[in-house]
Order: sequence, then structure tokens, then C-alpha cells
Amino acid sequence: MIKIRNVIKDFGKGAVLKDINLTIEKGERVMVVGGNGSGKTTLLRCIIGSYSFEGQISILDMDARKDKSRLASFIGYVPQVPPPILMSVEQLIDFVADVDGNENEKDLIYQMLDKLNFEKSGIKRHFKKLSGGMQKKVLVAIALGRQPDILILDEPLAYIDPQSRMEISRAINEMPAELTLIYTSHKEEKGSIKADRIIEMDNGLVVRDEPYSDEVEN
Repeated sequence: MIKIRNVIKDFGKGAVLKDINLTIEKGERVMVVGGNGSGKTTLLRCIIGSYSFEGQISILDMDARKDKSRLASFIGYVPQVPPPILMSVEQLIDFVADVDGNENEKDLIYQMLDKLNFEKSGIKRHFKKLSGGMQKKVLVAIALGRQPDILILDEPLAYIDPQSRMEISRAINEMPAELTLIYTSHKEEKGSIKADRIIEMDNGLVVRDEPYSDEVEN
């Protein structure tokens, strides 16, 4: 599904990613953990083709950079910090469905918003004026409603209230088993978003990569 080979990313002040080699199979649910500056976000942005890099990343047998536009329809992505979107939630959903050329997506996204207990009054509100939790719910609903093959989430549970964390975790956990999931977290979070593999990063290196159980120990 995803093959990462000898990936190095240097912003000019030293490598942020240092010769990363990973293979992620279809249906794997991968938690990537590490502190600030460990390289987690940079790795995700390389995978979605936002950054240039040395090495190679292949997704569904396509090049992450050269085939970025083609891969967009297969990948759902939610950034750690919501962008300053200058439109209402309703306009944003219309825009996404128009870009994808799939009118049915709107219904699926609204269904996801219902599942996330998104306030109905928020549909007409300006995205930028929503609370952090509501913004995150909108972005997650769009990502899930597009029914991607690969879901990539950067700190999806950070900076939001406990109720929103629970609702977002549940919606993600209920996605089909064949979905490939990669999400980052500052630390291990058992009992929230399910994972069957954990990758720990430190100073641009993978220092741990092993099977993972997300069950809470009694």
C-alpha cells in the first residue's frame, strides 16, 4: 500500500527525516508517536506529497510527489492545525464535493457530521469562527465522508475537548477494516483511536516499530 524508501528531508538546518524506511500494508492502523521535532508531521506531509524529499515514497504503486493529484482521491488527510478557511461549513462541503465531482459525497459528509454530534447551527457558520473541536469535526467528517482508501491524521485528538475526542475516535474506529490508517500522537493513547502497530520517532529516526495492542490495561 505505502512504501517509504531511504527518505531524507532537510530544510537547510539539518535533516528532519533521516533515511526513513517503512512499509505499511492495506488495512493496517498505525500510530506514530514522538515528541515535538521528532519528524512525525514532516513524515505525513512527505507521504501526502506536500514536501519534496530525497528517496522514494510509493502509494498504490504511484509516486507520492509526481502523482499527487491522482492520489488525492484515494487519501483523506486532516492536519494538526485547521487551516483558516474563509467560507461557511456548508460552502466548504459543497466545494469539496464539486472538486471531487461526486454529489453523493455531500450526503456522506453530513451523515458523518451527525455521527460526530456536530451542532446543526454550525452548518451556516464561518469555519474560521468555529471552536477548535467543531473545526476538527468538520475536517474529520470531510475526510471520512470521502471514503478514502488511506486516512492520514496529524494529532487528530489534540487541543479539543474530551467529548469531541470520544466522538472522533468512535467515528474513526467504525470505519471499514480495509481502511489504511496512519495517525500521529504526542504519546501513546490507549482506549482512543484503535491501532495495531506503533511507530515511535525521535530526532528524525524511527526508534521503535512493532505490533501494538490498544486495549486499556486493568
